[in-house]
Amino acid sequence: MRTKLRWGLSLGWIPILFLLSGCLMNVFHTASTLGSGHVALTVGSGLFDLNLLSESESVYCLTPQARLAVGLTDSIDLGLQTGLLVPIEAGDVGFFGVTGDVKFALIDEPDLFALSLGFGGGFSLEVLGLDAFALVLFDSHLKFLPLFVVYQPHFALNEGFALIHHVAGGLKLRLSDRVRILIQADINSLTYVSYGVAFEVAF
Repeated sequence: MRTKLRWGLSLGWIPILFLLSGCLMNVFHTASTLGSGHVALTVGSGLFDLNLLSESESVYCLTPQARLAVGLTDSIDLGLQTGLLVPIEAGDVGFFGVTGDVKFALIDEPDLFALSLGFGGGFSLEVLGLDAFALVLFDSHLKFLPLFVVYQPHFALNEGFALIHHVAGGLKLRLSDRVRILIQADINSLTYVSYGVAFEVAF
């Protein structure tokens, strides 16, 4: 019964996200770490309007993304994420970027919350080139409030120095011991917005 309810909640959010709607890679992970020796594969997609900030006709794009994370210790994860940029009408496929990160668990109270810090870098269309970033991640472990929030300040390195603030937040719904779904919205200080859905499978 609980599994059916979680699936219902998850699928019910998807059409809402696709009616809403920005070029940025979604933060498809949360504060909780995997544990030593465990691996997680996350596959999902974001949706945004490329012309959200202009008066031109909307150009909706999908950003299919994949993330692989490995638990180096019980409190440290290493992650790698990449993706593609696909304008829905044109159908052309472009490279969206690739980033790597390290996440350190500071607090993990099973029935309350988790808090982690991290850092990373790579190439991303969000900053139109190379960047470095920090991570502050918060999870609620309350069963009636399965929320997560991530703050990710980017330091663009391609031309001089620019700081771009990126915030993500949403629901993390556990479908089984190994599978969960992330339903979220990401926004940065350039006012780009991406709505994302991703499935994470842990091994």
